[in-house]
Amino acid sequence: MKILFLFYTQAEGGAPGFLSRNGEEAAGNLAQTLFGFASETLKLSLQDGFESRAQSLSEDIRWRAFKKPEAIAQAVGCASQLYPELLLFAGENSRTLKTAEPVAQACALPVCVDLRLDRSSDDKPRQGSLADAVKALIEIHIENLPQKPKSIWVSTSQKALLEWTSQLMSEEKWREFSDVFTKSTMQDTIPAVFACGYEKTAGGPRWIID
Repeated sequence: MKILFLFYTQAEGGAPGFLSRNGEEAAGNLAQTLFGFASETLKLSLQDGFESRAQSLSEDIRWRAFKKPEAIAQAVGCASQLYPELLLFAGENSRTLKTAEPVAQACALPVCVDLRLDRSSDDKPRQGSLADAVKALIEIHIENLPQKPKSIWVSTSQKALLEWTSQLMSEEKWREFSDVFTKSTMQDTIPAVFACGYEKTAGGPRWIID
């Protein structure tokens, strides 16, 4: 099993529960970039069935229930049935969700919510972290799907992502990555994307980072 993961961070927040004007623009630009990447690089046919997916997401009330973190298992199953090649996930923070919304709208795909996906280990109350969520996502939810996705996109936070990546890289490589990534987000105000590959091998799982 090989899956391309894209983790993207939050756009700038504005009023409580909303992004700032700059944040909305940045999230919109991110959505266009990711849609183009899916279509041109991954060769995913997101245009096929776009209108029917958008109608389903607008009219079927089950998708509203699946935004609740406790419904993650059912959400993953139904999202895979709707479009198995690409699955979207997000943490529960309002900045995370608001950044994910334009991406979901551009692709006409639902977002499966796990509150741990944008949390680090020292966030309180301690309810798990991105590392915990990714492990469960792969071992529990993705493993049980009849058709594995080509790619998984995760809306997370910079803090959670930097903590998780520190477990995947040498200290020197991570420090270089952390410095570049923080500058790329303009100190956590615009989204940046981290791409890595996941592969399940006979020797166990491994993450491929370029």
